[in-house]
Amino acid sequence: MTARERLRRVQWLLGVTAVLSAASWAVTSATLLLLLIACADVAVPLSLSFRRTGLVLATLVALIAAGVALVRARGVSSEESVALWLEDHLPELRYSLVTLLKPVGAAEATLERVVAGTRWRAPLERALLRAVGVPLFLLAFALIVARMLPAGSARRALTPVRGDVLARTPTGARNASALESIVARVTPPAYSGLASVTIEQPTTITALAGSQLEIEGRRTDAPVDARVDSQRVAVVSDGARWRSTLTMPVRAEALRFADGIRERWVVLEPRADSVPVVTLTLPARDSVLRTRAGRIPIVAEVHDDFGLAGGWLELIISSGDGEQFRFRTLTLGHTSGGGARSSAIRRMLPLDSLRLEPGDVLHLRAMARDRNTVTGPGIGSSDTRTLRVLRAGEGDSVAMEGAPPPAADSSLLSQRMLVLLTEALVKQRRAMAHEPFVNESRRIAGDQARLRRRVADVIFARLGSPAPGEEQGGVEEERRGGMTPEQLLRAAEAATGTAADKTLDFSEDESPVVATNRPLLEAYQAMWDASRSLEIVEPERALPPMRRALEAIERARQVERLYLRGRPPVIVVDLARVRLSGSREGASARERTPRPADSLAARRLRRLERALTLLSGAHAPQRTAAIDSLLLLRVDALADAPALATSLATAIDVLRAGRDATEALTSARRALGEAPLVTPGLSSWGSAW
Repeated sequence: MTARERLRRVQWLLGVTAVLSAASWAVTSATLLLLLIACADVAVPLSLSFRRTGLVLATLVALIAAGVALVRARGVSSEESVALWLEDHLPELRYSLVTLLKPVGAAEATLERVVAGTRWRAPLERALLRAVGVPLFLLAFALIVARMLPAGSARRALTPVRGDVLARTPTGARNASALESIVARVTPPAYSGLASVTIEQPTTITALAGSQLEIEGRRTDAPVDARVDSQRVAVVSDGARWRSTLTMPVRAEALRFADGIRERWVVLEPRADSVPVVTLTLPARDSVLRTRAGRIPIVAEVHDDFGLAGGWLELIISSGDGEQFRFRTLTLGHTSGGGARSSAIRRMLPLDSLRLEPGDVLHLRAMARDRNTVTGPGIGSSDTRTLRVLRAGEGDSVAMEGAPPPAADSSLLSQRMLVLLTEALVKQRRAMAHEPFVNESRRIAGDQARLRRRVADVIFARLGSPAPGEEQGGVEEERRGGMTPEQLLRAAEAATGTAADKTLDFSEDESPVVATNRPLLEAYQAMWDASRSLEIVEPERALPPMRRALEAIERARQVERLYLRGRPPVIVVDLARVRLSGSREGASARERTPRPADSLAARRLRRLERALTLLSGAHAPQRTAAIDSLLLLRVDALADAPALATSLATAIDVLRAGRDATEALTSARRALGEAPLVTPGLSSWGSAW
């Protein structure tokens, strides 16, 4: 074997040694870090997240240690570096090995004999021992210390999982309670497809109704008693642990554990499996069928929270009239859900096959069933669509729909809007040209005239006579425009044959009809003045009468009242006669003093106040009793007071963590308070803006 071949063999051996060293240092460094975490967990229980973080850090430290070892051994990749390393550890080579790496001519044979006469075994053994022996020694030391730790501590650091709190042996646990640490495992029903969940130190277990609950803890000499609503739950011993198995109830319950040293409450909060939600998209609405032939498309969308078992269509056909009715029920379009959470039902309904008669009514709805095998199955249905077959002769009549209001009415502007338009026109007078200014002024005058005619219709309609001259438009209207309100009122009295001082079916000083029309007459007169000023393009002079018209309309609105015929009877009470004339015979003091009903909210409020009183105590047992009281109050509120239950859950978690729960308890107190006074709406304005 030549010197170069021996060199390459040594290079390979050193490379293997470098890899073994890197692996040894990686394992050893990670083990030492995990050992440190396990020792800390013996003294103080570490959280699951902290231990998982430690596992990630151990992996990172192992990679760093391996990288450092490989970097230090990077010289094994070069033959020249390996030759120099051998020359350094074997002085007898006298640099003959390094010289042979280059062509030397006739001296090569002499150098080969020098290299062949040298033994390389000793430096290689020392290198292997130094590279692997030190990390392996430290690894052995770490394993010996790990064996000395309490059972389960090393496993908690090496494989941290939820529920391993029972694997840790607490310090000074000779007289520890069996309820110090508990773990709950929730196994949902198979149909839900949900995975099992493990909960450490549970205060509330939320799971699907019908789920299997397995609660276990460390076994001690004291027996564990478990009860749900005063009913005993079986507790069995299995080696070093006790275990209790039960089914999640349908309604919220409180599970109580006691072992003679302490007691512990766990809220069982069931989650109901909702029925499928079915939406019938086609037909979109109820309809009337003219013919009994053809095909109707039916489409329904179905959704469920845990999976569908199937869906179908249900038809109910009612026939007959009067007191003779017959009903037929049909089902069709069965589809398999296949466990999917969303599905659709599509079907073409042939009317010919239903043998419908004139006047028959077809009720149609879509239905679906879920896969609930515990509390179900749940069946959901859509809204019902009604399809009615037209009767004979029913199509002869024509249905007339009321026409919308004419466009002219919708284009009328209010008096306030006319005032605003006129004010804007006055402000823009200098910026506008003459012709647009004239056109805008006359357009407002036209709107004012139309509004004036509507006021005239109201005035004379209230007085029982048509407005003379307004429909003729012209001379009569001009003549009335020059009248004062008193003259217009006398004209109205002449038209109705009723004097102003004569009451109309009322016993008051003035008829409400006249009281209402008098402001309208003033508005009518002011509108006339405003129209004339606008027609001659004098909007500044038109504003005062327009404002008077608006004020008069507001006064007319305020006098709109309802009056009864006659006067209500006056009830006269002789106080001197009836005072102190009552009898107390047969009436107790309790009956004479009304007391408010003891409502559920009041009872819960008293329970909350008692818990807060216990919570204010300085002793730990009082605080524990207060937390248990809040927990039981939350169980009572889960069914009908979700806001209160949520606030109490937050308060319990905060109190167990040792933090300030003032905000959460304040929220719970508000949830128990009286409902705020709600006003259905704003009152009507006394006047317009």
